[in-house]
Amino acid sequence: MTQRRLVEVAMSLYQKSVLFLFVLAVIRWNTSVFGETVLITNTLNGKEALNLHCKSKNNDLGLHVVNFNETFDWKFKPSAFADTLFFCSFQWGNTSLVHYDAYVEDRDQGICKECHWYVKEDGPCRLESNHLSCYKWN
Repeated sequence: MTQRRLVEVAMSLYQKSVLFLFVLAVIRWNTSVFGETVLITNTLNGKEALNLHCKSKNNDLGLHVVNFNETFDWKFKPSAFADTLFFCSFQWGNTSLVHYDAYVEDRDQGICKECHWYVKEDGPCRLESNHLSCYKWN
């Protein structure tokens, strides 16, 4: 095979690889067109108001006061690079500020399309396959 033919074959493989990666990115984007939802419900035993502040590297959702049994929620479209992260701080009563990552794309995608968190004193609990899975604060 001539050197010119080898270059043509190599370029063809490169172009096919780039096209394949582009198609994968489009498919991934289309599967998340409708986006994700995170819901955070105040289920504190003492029925105190919950102060929460959630943000990502691109979005600051602001400070919110969530009364007992009320829910704060937001919708978003995950990144095409699978690096979406929303982190939140929580505080109630005379307690210290605590933190938890409310949405980590590589952790949560495929587990919940609607990630519903229930805030308890010991940490947040998430509804997963019809049961609550509880976690410790970060």
